[in-house]
Amino acid sequence: VYVKVLMWKLYRSTDFEVHRNWLAVTHSLPMTEWYFDATSQWTLDYPPFFAYFEWVLSQVAAIIDPNMLKVQVEPYEEEAAVLFQRLSVIATEFVLLGSV
Repeated sequence: VYVKVLMWKLYRSTDFEVHRNWLAVTHSLPMTEWYFDATSQWTLDYPPFFAYFEWVLSQVAAIIDPNMLKVQVEPYEEEAAVLFQRLSVIATEFVLLGSV
């Protein structure tokens, strides 16, 4: 967790767009289409529990930057979206650490 905070601005992997797309899919489409949408190359291919987790995160993301929840082909890299994703990863890791 601390290493991620220290490296805050140093990199952005392709996982950013993958997870942004999963947030968009789970937020914008009916549940019956989550695993079948092919708008982006980053299709939702994780088990349902993870998809529900992405849906929960998307409810918060809608407050931070609603535009990041549009299902689209083009990458979306606004600073608010990047900040949300990085903070949600760190917060989730703290929850995980607290549960151990």
